[in-house]
Amino acid sequence: MKKRESLNQIVRYFVSNGGGFLIVSQDEMFLRIFNGFMKVLDVPKESMRCDLFGKQYIKEIRSLLEEFNRVVVFIESCIEGRNNAPYFRQIKDILDDRVTIICICNESGREAMSLFLEMGADNTIVKPVSIDTIVKKIAFSIKPNNFRVLVSKAKKAISQNNLTPARSIAQEILKANPESTIAHILLGDIHRRKKEYPQAEKCYKLASKNARMHLQPLERLVELYDETKQIREKLGILKLLDKISPLNHERKMAIGDAYARLGETKKCVAYYEEALRLVGMQANEMISYSRMEVGKKLKQVDPDRSLKYMSEALELKADDLRPKDLWMFNEIGLSLRKRGQWEEAVEHYRKAMEIAHDDWGVAYNIAMAYFQGKEYDKAREHVEKALDHYPELLNVDANIPYNIAKIYFRLEQYSEAQQYAKIACINDHDHVPAQRLLSEIDGR
Repeated sequence: MKKRESLNQIVRYFVSNGGGFLIVSQDEMFLRIFNGFMKVLDVPKESMRCDLFGKQYIKEIRSLLEEFNRVVVFIESCIEGRNNAPYFRQIKDILDDRVTIICICNESGREAMSLFLEMGADNTIVKPVSIDTIVKKIAFSIKPNNFRVLVSKAKKAISQNNLTPARSIAQEILKANPESTIAHILLGDIHRRKKEYPQAEKCYKLASKNARMHLQPLERLVELYDETKQIREKLGILKLLDKISPLNHERKMAIGDAYARLGETKKCVAYYEEALRLVGMQANEMISYSRMEVGKKLKQVDPDRSLKYMSEALELKADDLRPKDLWMFNEIGLSLRKRGQWEEAVEHYRKAMEIAHDDWGVAYNIAMAYFQGKEYDKAREHVEKALDHYPELLNVDANIPYNIAKIYFRLEQYSEAQQYAKIACINDHDHVPAQRLLSEIDGR
């Protein structure tokens, strides 16, 4: 409990000292939970802005930085088929350390996480999330800021070739923390400016020992070896980076380039082809997402064509379906349920379960489809599964405990029905359907 309050205090201190938040997401569930986090910590509404479509978020961040000292940006790794990860580093380069990026993603695979961190994210958060998770991610992302101002000064000094004050700052940081990754990187940058390459190499290697996933100092080593025309050394580091973060197609191309310069044609071609495969996957993903978006837009206008496009979107991704694609199954399932085709909806949800066995959202949607088909026992089985995986589901929206109450009511388990209907009323004091259900239960 003490630790939780300590993390809460870090976040409150951040806000009270001019910290703000930008949410770049269309995920209604995430937005609701983030709003819940704001209420629980009593964070002023003015501290948070939202950009649903993420088309102008760099402009939005600039605007926020005129009002706030620092901004934490929660941003989806992918919105409407557009991969946001390549822009993380650009945001960092343009807006410096006043921006902290927390990448929202649907899967926790090491490869995906590595890519997001390599691209410039400070942290990642995997859905579904809880209020506690949001607090922890913010606190841990902003906490290591003791040397933030010093590091910023040192970077500026190096860019202006004022190397003596930059060195003093790096040594000051090292005095406080002899294993500081950023201090060794700064010293390496200073040596590189002075063309003292062996010393720079030593500093970067020291930095890589203590760095989170070694990415930044290893990237510096690649730049160093490129500068000194050490192709084999550069290739070795590129391959190490590729092992840590294998989804970066530009690095595959760089490895291919290195092999080409060394005259190793077979290996060169293999890496170029791997880069093309990754780009092809990304292009296929964009086509799939585009069809999905058109399908969503046509829901009210032309339901048949809407379902056709959404089904085609899934077919395009048939060989590469991952947990981050669950929303596609949920969209199609919802469309089918609206048409009364609850059995077909269940089939789609079951396919989604094959990708993510423990996803509470899919389990809950299956429960609702079975409820629609009056298969109440099966509905209860899946709603219990959803609650096992994510007990906080009851606090996300008042309609959720109300819907669960209706399942138990139909099964004539009135005590359980009453319990869930009461939770709905606690979440929303004006929830009339839940109040009616409680009255009906009392009457029984």
